[in-house]
Amino acid sequence: MKVDELLKVYAREGNVKLVKQYIGTRKAIMDLAVDKVREFIGTADVGLDAESRDLLAIMIARSMVQSFSLGYGIGKIEGKTDKQIYL
Repeated sequence: MKVDELLKVYAREGNVKLVKQYIGTRKAIMDLAVDKVREFIGTADVGLDAESRDLLAIMIARSMVQSFSLGYGIGKIEGKTDKQIYL
């Protein structure tokens, strides 16, 4: 299998594990996203309604989940090949 195909497979595996096995990590990601929204509101000096705050927190959390899954996939490939993977 090519590296890019393996990366897709392992990234999906990381995403599934985040939903099923790493529930605490998923909760921590959401907590961090909510904190980042609070920081944004304070730094940008803007007010957001509850719906906008929730939407922004979800977008931030999704990007963090995607980063986690990609990092999980890269780590598995590196462990399997004993080579550094650069994107």
